[in-house]
Amino acid sequence: MKGLLHIHKMTASIAAVLLSASLFSCSSDDFFGKAEGTEGISFGVTDAAETRAANANDAQTVAHYVLRSDASADTLCVRAIVTDGIGNDDNKPMTRAAMQTTMYDKFNVVAAYKEDGNIGSQFFMNEIATNNGTNWVPQRIYYWPGSNRQLRFLAWAPTDATFQGVPNSPTATTLQYTTPAEAKDQRDLVAAATDFIDSPAKEGNCIPVGLQFKHLCTAVKIKTGAQMTAGTIKSVSITNVKNSGSYDMVSSTWALNDGTANYTVTPNKATTGTTPNGTDLNEGESTLMLLPQTLGADSELKVEFHDNISGRDRILSASLNGAEWPMGKTVTYRLSITPEYELNIENTSEMLDAHYIVEPIKVKIGNLEPNAKWTLTAKIDGEIYNGIDISVLLDNPEDGALNVAKQGFWIDKYVEIKRNDEGEIISKKLTNQTARGTATVTGTGSLETNAYVFIPENIGNTDRNITITLKVDGSSDADAYKKTITQKCPSWNGNNVGYERFEKDNEGNCPFGFLWDRKVEYSYQGFLALLFKWVANSYKTADVDYLTTKYTFHLWFKSITTATIDYTAINNSLNVGMSADDGLENTRKLYTFKNIGSISELENDFDNLKILGYKWQDKKTEGGHYETVKNFAAKMAVMRNKFNVEKREQKDTDGNTVIFYVPYIEENDIVWYLPASNEQKGITDIEYPLSGTYWSSTAADDNTHAYVYSSGSEPVIGERMATHKIRAARRK
Repeated sequence: MKGLLHIHKMTASIAAVLLSASLFSCSSDDFFGKAEGTEGISFGVTDAAETRAANANDAQTVAHYVLRSDASADTLCVRAIVTDGIGNDDNKPMTRAAMQTTMYDKFNVVAAYKEDGNIGSQFFMNEIATNNGTNWVPQRIYYWPGSNRQLRFLAWAPTDATFQGVPNSPTATTLQYTTPAEAKDQRDLVAAATDFIDSPAKEGNCIPVGLQFKHLCTAVKIKTGAQMTAGTIKSVSITNVKNSGSYDMVSSTWALNDGTANYTVTPNKATTGTTPNGTDLNEGESTLMLLPQTLGADSELKVEFHDNISGRDRILSASLNGAEWPMGKTVTYRLSITPEYELNIENTSEMLDAHYIVEPIKVKIGNLEPNAKWTLTAKIDGEIYNGIDISVLLDNPEDGALNVAKQGFWIDKYVEIKRNDEGEIISKKLTNQTARGTATVTGTGSLETNAYVFIPENIGNTDRNITITLKVDGSSDADAYKKTITQKCPSWNGNNVGYERFEKDNEGNCPFGFLWDRKVEYSYQGFLALLFKWVANSYKTADVDYLTTKYTFHLWFKSITTATIDYTAINNSLNVGMSADDGLENTRKLYTFKNIGSISELENDFDNLKILGYKWQDKKTEGGHYETVKNFAAKMAVMRNKFNVEKREQKDTDGNTVIFYVPYIEENDIVWYLPASNEQKGITDIEYPLSGTYWSSTAADDNTHAYVYSSGSEPVIGERMATHKIRAARRK
């Protein structure tokens, strides 16, 4: 009976940590004689369940590193993972040449004998055991040297590994080893040792003596991480690694020397944003088999990376000081490469209302090569209504139309208007020229600027998402920076009237207006006085009797222009906006009454007006604050609508030109409105319920009051200059 266990391959569950060999023996009192009816000593690989490594699911992330480039803000994040076993980081049986998961066909074995407590002066066995298909046998036949003698076996493999020293006497138990410089020359060293043991033979039967082989090195693997960018990982180096020492097979310990070496793999692996997580960078013979140790202060992980976007090679490095490489385990470094450049979109809202909105954002692009191209895109992930899509404009102080949008007006196209000397419209034409850009903006190089996203109304029955994407051309989608904003739909009632969801504007409160006590006078003296007069007159129409201008000519550039706005002249003349049931009609008439909707922006326009670099020289005010005029209730509701923009241009007799831009909306284009007093009873919103007091668009006929509404109560009159909330509505 041979008593052999015919196990030739280690299974995945063993995790390649310990290999086992069994020594089969029969006793002989003759040192070299043959016992009759017995077989010689042989070795067989056994599956020793008690020596199996932990499953790879027990892998532990032991450290995170951030590699930084000396020449840029680029980072490469490194995750260090330690798993039991050699090459077992994926819980799969490994077949790479550098990592042994089946027992070698040959191994070295020596045996020392002990008799009466004394170790013999020569080896009992010093052989190479070879696999003959069923077991491992030495070149000569050996038998157990008598029942009064004990044997200790030391074995190591592979036989072609270069050791600087191996046991050369029965008392020697160490292997001296220096790690080769090239990964392809590094071997997965294994060794086994027994105590001095008696013959296990019983009643003439051969009993196996277990040799449990241990992996002596640490396998170091490099893989891609979860995030990669377009380029090539040219090389990965680990520096200042102790590379030589002695391994005691009896105590199973390493004693390392002080000398160090650097180890490099050169995968030249092309990467993209879709490179699978866990892609090997040093598979097969490129796996590093290094000595177990705790790395010192000078040890670093260095990555040479070619960036496809910039076209440059970059070196990133991180300290590995204190990193532990346990014997017989696999340390895997997973590299997640972020782009050299930095992309960011800031100041976006998480939730937007259903009406037209100009959303200001900040766009940041850092460390991008001057010629590298980027794209900023805004997209509606949902239904688009009335053919009006989203668009975006980068900040540009020279863009007069954009300056109108910055005041809160959602502008669409340019309108051409011709007026007579009294400001009356002679003709008007809506052009096809957009004033709000397109859905895509492109540029090159680094940038930090404000941008404005023009989001059209969502008049559907469901919310929709707005996605803003910033991407460098040639990079993957994974490297793009994205912001997603939810745009609510209106809160529709049973009468197909929808209401906005959030309450804002002037911090949520504004007056009804039309009881103003404010008066303002602007003046300019100088050679541009005539142009200042023309600008002021361009706001006048026949019914704007509360705006007056005066021009006085003087020599030597002493001409004077004054412009006076007397809002008090409006108060006692209001004769519109008194319907209790039609808020849309009320809102349209209140906004256009004596052109107050446009004139309410006049002070803001005048304050920012520059003609050839000159501004109004003086401004005198009486009465209340400008905000009470600029932000009256009906106008705030109209601001939820789509406007167009008018470009006004004028030259004086000396050829001086002034150009400025004003918002323009036709009365019939007002669709978001302030509900009338009776309509407010229909406002319902479970998610964002009403709270407090709200203005209606219904004015009382006493020139001092208008109707207000509180949830759950009947409309009542309130002082027009008191401040309350508003909630705009739209018909389906």
